[in-house]
Amino acid sequence: MIDQQTMDRLKAMRLSGMAEFLEHCGAVPGQAPLSGPELIKMAVDWEWERRRSSKLRRLRSQARLAQPDADLADVKAMPGRALDTEFLARLATGGYMANRQDVVLQGPTGSGKTYVACALANKACQQHHTALCLTASELFDRITVADRLGDKKRCLDQLTRVQLLVVDDWFLTSPSREQVQNVHTLIDRRHRAASTIFCSQLAPGNWHDRMEEKILADAIVDRITTNAHMTVLDCAESMRKHFNQAAD
Repeated sequence: MIDQQTMDRLKAMRLSGMAEFLEHCGAVPGQAPLSGPELIKMAVDWEWERRRSSKLRRLRSQARLAQPDADLADVKAMPGRALDTEFLARLATGGYMANRQDVVLQGPTGSGKTYVACALANKACQQHHTALCLTASELFDRITVADRLGDKKRCLDQLTRVQLLVVDDWFLTSPSREQVQNVHTLIDRRHRAASTIFCSQLAPGNWHDRMEEKILADAIVDRITTNAHMTVLDCAESMRKHFNQAAD
């Protein structure tokens, strides 16, 4: 039986998983005593799994996913839906993140772009990568506000450190010149340093038309498209309608 002082010290050292395991062992009547090495191994395994689970919960919370329960296993091809399942299976391995590559998910409203992006971000969290999901307007606003508060460098540093940034509604509206300048700075810093998923209704060839500053537009489009895995999602009718019907 482990004494209370040892339990308190384990918790003080933030080894609460080991303390929990030892308390659990003592609470099971009739359990055969474990040898010293067996006890240590099982206590360490318990602590290891507790920390992994805690880290995963933290990463998912920090990711701010629009659809927190999105899972690649639930993304399936069906009649009336264009979906490259082999493409998604390759992305699920995380190779694009290891190679610091981007992903472009193109398709109309209701084609499931956001769900797929959130599922990939969820997978990244399971692989213990940091992730963050923002709409393009949220991204632009975050940098603009930070700039006006004199905190732009710290904001860009934080966004650059995120290992997987998901930008939804990419070029849904036309950004201002200031927003184009800011996003160019961010994309330039993340280029081949971290991965970004862009969800857009527009094909990359049409992004240029959304920006007035054509030199920066050239640079933005070039940096993304030369380093990205791209696919088109399409459907005969909105996936939202399909899933609403399935839930009825």
